[in-house]
Amino acid sequence: MPPAEVEIDAELVRHLLASQAPHWANHDIAYLATGWDNEVYRLGAELVVRLPRRELGEAIGRKERRWLPQLAAETGLPIAMPVFVGRPAPQYPFTFSICPFVPGRSAATVDRRRRDGYAGEFAHFLYRLHQPAGAAAPSSEFRGVPLAVLDANTRDQIAALEAPLRKQAHAVWAEALSADPYEGAPLWLHGDPHPHNTVVTEQQGRCQLAALIDFGDLCAGDPASDLGMLWMHFSPEVTATAFESYGTWQGSDLWQRSRGWALRYAMLTAALAEGDPLGRIGRQTLQLLLAGGQCRT
Repeated sequence: MPPAEVEIDAELVRHLLASQAPHWANHDIAYLATGWDNEVYRLGAELVVRLPRRELGEAIGRKERRWLPQLAAETGLPIAMPVFVGRPAPQYPFTFSICPFVPGRSAATVDRRRRDGYAGEFAHFLYRLHQPAGAAAPSSEFRGVPLAVLDANTRDQIAALEAPLRKQAHAVWAEALSADPYEGAPLWLHGDPHPHNTVVTEQQGRCQLAALIDFGDLCAGDPASDLGMLWMHFSPEVTATAFESYGTWQGSDLWQRSRGWALRYAMLTAALAEGDPLGRIGRQTLQLLLAGGQCRT
């Protein structure tokens, strides 16, 4: 995780609220989580305060506030948006957001077989999200782009794998590159719909999708970029079912490109720390993609 560029604690959060949103200043404030770009605090029972911990988090917050209202209007999806935007202050250099709290837990803390329970809901969410985006929609150098753009970087990643995995990784990547490229209109993409950005609940023993959060990588492009995350979420047979729910099938060009994206995501997250739940998922996903469907726990 990159180092923080500012120091944030509950006292700072309370000071910012007292000066800018005093009607919330007396609510309970409690630390919730630290991400690469933001730190999050609970505010009472129904809200969270999301504060950039580095300059990139500021840019992400501004992008989300610019585009999420339009995305929600165009797709009809329940996307949590800020109810208040805070200003920079002498003690804190960035804008910050107060957003609704989504009850549930990170899907990254749930084992893969239990995550299978929300596969249909997740595929349906992505299908509804993947609508044509306007010409002014944000783009990305790393999401939604043709796989050929990422070829050199991906081969460097493969070269860093353990020797027994490299041959199959090269085969998966070559198959993805051989698929017909996406030629449709750029579609809205979440950009990073991995399990740690997925909130789930459990009802009567079944895991259900509560929300997809953190649209910091929101962009437009090839839907295969988002669909590659299906391998990160689900078991192999349920991944195939999720693609069918989305409206495509195993072996299609979209499926092949998506598997190339899955390989990239798995290699990227597999390098995370042993105790990081997303690192564990990345290592499991590499095994599922490259070792005959058997994953190491």
